[in-house]
Amino acid sequence: MTQTIEVGMLGLGTVGSGVVARLTRAATKIEQTQGLRLHLATVAVHHLRAPRAVQLPVGTRLTDDWQQVVTDPRIQLVIEVMGTIATAKAAIIAALTHGKSVVTANKDLMATNGEQLIALAQRQGCDLFYEASVAGGIPILRTLTDSYATDQVQRVAGIINGTANYILTAMTSQGQSYQTALTAAQQAGYAEADPTNDVTGLDTAYKLCILSQFAFGQTVDLTRLQPTGITALTATDCQQAQQAGYQLKLLAQAERHGSNLYVRVAPTAIPQTSALSQVAGVQNGVAITSDAIGDSLYTGPGAGSTATANSVLNDVLVAANHLVTATRGLAFNRNHVQLRVHALDQLPQRYLLVSSLSRLTLQTYANEVDFSIQPTAGPALITTAVTPTQLAQLQRLTTINGQAQVTAIPIAFSTQPAAAAVTAIQAVS
Repeated sequence: MTQTIEVGMLGLGTVGSGVVARLTRAATKIEQTQGLRLHLATVAVHHLRAPRAVQLPVGTRLTDDWQQVVTDPRIQLVIEVMGTIATAKAAIIAALTHGKSVVTANKDLMATNGEQLIALAQRQGCDLFYEASVAGGIPILRTLTDSYATDQVQRVAGIINGTANYILTAMTSQGQSYQTALTAAQQAGYAEADPTNDVTGLDTAYKLCILSQFAFGQTVDLTRLQPTGITALTATDCQQAQQAGYQLKLLAQAERHGSNLYVRVAPTAIPQTSALSQVAGVQNGVAITSDAIGDSLYTGPGAGSTATANSVLNDVLVAANHLVTATRGLAFNRNHVQLRVHALDQLPQRYLLVSSLSRLTLQTYANEVDFSIQPTAGPALITTAVTPTQLAQLQRLTTINGQAQVTAIPIAFSTQPAAAAVTAIQAVS
């Protein structure tokens, strides 16, 4: 027997329109395979007369008052795709307080206020799902929850911002300047008019906060991340890295060493021998290393209305089935471990050096700081593992008239083992 679930939605922008389109297209399949009919009862929008990218189903009501959605006693499940933080938070709190399950794609909100909303959902016995908040087209959160339930994740590394990856790909393959590549991304619809969150690494940092909760059971505060974006990179940096056998990517990283978790969001040199380095353009990729499975890579579109809407609807189906079976209220993520969180930069690791200074000059400075450098197939050089103190000393020595002469880019997967890490942390404490 088919069960009808009354659904309300907040927002009808790119993602909201995608949800409507996917729901309309998949309605028959959902009914056949899930025994569910998802009836979109009401959609809240900012402007009632604004042009729409999709046609709403017959009988769906539009309103410019989101409270009419979250307080309607007929609506059982609310989809939040309006974006923002303050208004979305208020709407989700109201929906949960009124006993409605919620599905959201709001990474900013879940990264900054997720604990409060999750606790409220638990108290109310409601579902709160947010798969689409990270790497839109890759079901990475549910994969971590289900497929790694008996495993222990040791490392997560993700290219999880399509805008930044598109820009860096263009700078590497075509030699475009940062500004030229950004403009091209905006013209192609891959970058917002205001791309600040994408290019400064803040968007990636939000996603890593959520990923860390699922992979390691530890909440990461944004102040621990202090992301570094891509705005200071040049085409020379990208192309010299490629000549040296690396690809520059804006990488989100989290590594567990014992009871310590090390995190970073920054441009990073990924060896071309790693499959993760081949994730190009607007694609996303998340590499996971765990005790039982070993190394795995999950790739797919990171954004766009279709991919994100598909993730939203998959969450909706899970929540709808829980409504039917009266099994709501289990937390999406039940992995909770107390770890000490540190910046990944505290660990000794290797760096790729891009500089106009000669190799002999750099080797002289490296000798002063007590580490070695190695040549590559191109002009860039590679350091042996260096501590934060050694790196800071090198940067001071190579700053001339207030201008840094060396760009030091961390090399992915080059951190030293836990024992060396403890020594390094003690040295900089």
